[in-house]
Amino acid sequence: MKRAILILSMGVFGFAGYYFASNIEYSTDLNYIIYMSIWMVLILISIVGIISNFPAIKSSKKHVRNLMYNSYSERRIRNKEFDSHFQIFN
Repeated sequence: MKRAILILSMGVFGFAGYYFASNIEYSTDLNYIIYMSIWMVLILISIVGIISNFPAIKSSKKHVRNLMYNSYSERRIRNKEFDSHFQIFN
């Protein structure tokens, strides 16, 4: 899921950056300033998404399974197949 969000953030960054760069011009019109500031906010949001999800690419999940087996318990259910595979615990 984090990788999908990272790819989406990169796509939004590219899209917003392209339109921001293509529409930039020198103007003091209030509507233009608001329009460009909204594009800038979108670019900043995508940068935050990229930075927060970037470690998802580098790190790999380590799955660890713990085997808890108590052969001394009186109430345990005997499983002969399990006991034959794990004779160390008996």
